[in-house]
Amino acid sequence: MAKVSVIATLRVKDGKGDALLAAFDEFFPHVGGEAGTEQYVLHRSSTDPNLFIMTEFYADQAAFEAHSGSDAFAALAAVLGDSVESVDLQMAEPVKAVGVEL
Repeated sequence: MAKVSVIATLRVKDGKGDALLAAFDEFFPHVGGEAGTEQYVLHRSSTDPNLFIMTEFYADQAAFEAHSGSDAFAALAAVLGDSVESVDLQMAEPVKAVGVEL
């Protein structure tokens, strides 16, 4: 089975960046316990405080589906609700890497 990478770009409404960070504070402990979630990193743009990029790395498609179908993920989406202006989700198959085994 092929590894799965996800690059999610989230734009929040003005003034909602700290609310997004707080929501992820609650979510990260759940992600840390997920089987097959190998890397999960939230980045905030250094030039635009309303722009966040999530990079994710999963053992396989089933691990991604378990993550995105979890009750914790549904709760995160509900908490973020009106804070998020837009989301762009890119699915990818990693082809070269340093520090992780493909």
